[in-house]
Amino acid sequence: MAILVRILVWVAWLAGAGWSWHAGKVSTASAIAIAALSLVVFAWPHGIARRRHDELRYVDMGKEPTGYH
Repeated sequence: MAILVRILVWVAWLAGAGWSWHAGKVSTASAIAIAALSLVVFAWPHGIARRRHDELRYVDMGKEPTGYH
């Protein structure tokens, strides 16, 4: 889900930059710079603090068979 939201925000960023260029609000160089900045911001890897805490973790319990007393 987080990947989908990240992609949608990135596409909205690019659409906004394209619309700003098309409407004449920014120059071509500025629109390209904004698009390049979007790649840097959204392609940056997640830090350790942003990792999910609910991911599965497998632990070896070392169970012994019961019934052999």
